[in-house]
Amino acid sequence: MKLKSLLFSVFLVLSIIGYGVGDAAAAGNRVYVTNAGNNTVSVIDAAKKEVVATFRVGVWPAGVAVDSAAGKLYVVNSNPGDSSVSVVDIASNAIVSTVKVGIGPMSITLNHAAKTAYVTDTENVVDGKNLSKTVSIIDLTKNTVKGKIEVGAGPFDSGIIGNRLYVSNSTDKTVSVIDMASDKVVETIKVDETPLGIGINPDNKRVYVAIHGSGSVAVIDASTNKIVETIKIGKSPWFMAMNAADKKVYVTHREDGTVSVIDTTSNKVVETIKVGKEPIGIAVDSANKKVYVANHGDISVSIIDTTSNKVLDTIKLTLTPDSPYAGSPWGIAVSK
Repeated sequence: MKLKSLLFSVFLVLSIIGYGVGDAAAAGNRVYVTNAGNNTVSVIDAAKKEVVATFRVGVWPAGVAVDSAAGKLYVVNSNPGDSSVSVVDIASNAIVSTVKVGIGPMSITLNHAAKTAYVTDTENVVDGKNLSKTVSIIDLTKNTVKGKIEVGAGPFDSGIIGNRLYVSNSTDKTVSVIDMASDKVVETIKVDETPLGIGINPDNKRVYVAIHGSGSVAVIDASTNKIVETIKIGKSPWFMAMNAADKKVYVTHREDGTVSVIDTTSNKVVETIKVGKEPIGIAVDSANKKVYVANHGDISVSIIDTTSNKVLDTIKLTLTPDSPYAGSPWGIAVSK
């Protein structure tokens, strides 16, 4: 699979200006959706199930993470010409800092205890070869890059368990294990074709890796860093989100518009849920028993009830009049 054709098919240069900002500081959960095609973030009021604000960030925003305690949202702007992280104050929806990282970044994982963030520098294609092999480390107290870690080619997603960061390397079919105390790779795990999304289950110390090429999920025992099981889940899995409270992991399938539900006790697929067109990003709100899915193809967000594993509602996102490639939601995060 060529990520270049999937991630950066359109190059848009739009100014970073806010518009249509609603009352994002009001009480209640917020769901943040990156709209890759028009360089914006939609803010959804979870109680009202509607978009209450939209604001501009960098070019082709993809991964997103929220630190509710600090009042900050971190948006990964993945276009190679931008390659930055927008730091957004969630009370005002204003960008307070822009951090340059490696070329073509995709996802961001926050280490709250250390006040750092890890950004996968995913795609820098030169003469048909992906040269990206680093993870950028951001000091969240200064909003500066304090170093880079060399991993495998095409680092795509990451997740933390204990003092280890697991990074899926989409191009060279490996998972890098990083000791966050030293920020060094301590182990490299061979997996199957095109590993993408990562899910972490801290209860049983398992790392779940979506293997896009083989339609499966590799289950890694974090105590041994060995693959202990491979779960066949269907065509082209992308991202995943762990619901540790219910011992479930939810996996998006972009090509067939579904989400697979894996029971992490048995490691079996217990449900396949039809959502919108081309689902990519996914986030769990375990406290409110909801899963939110960003549907790239039809510019919407599906809301799944984790008790019944049924779609409760679908939210259409706000479009903008000035974009030739409107919407295209990619990443999604929920404030606590």
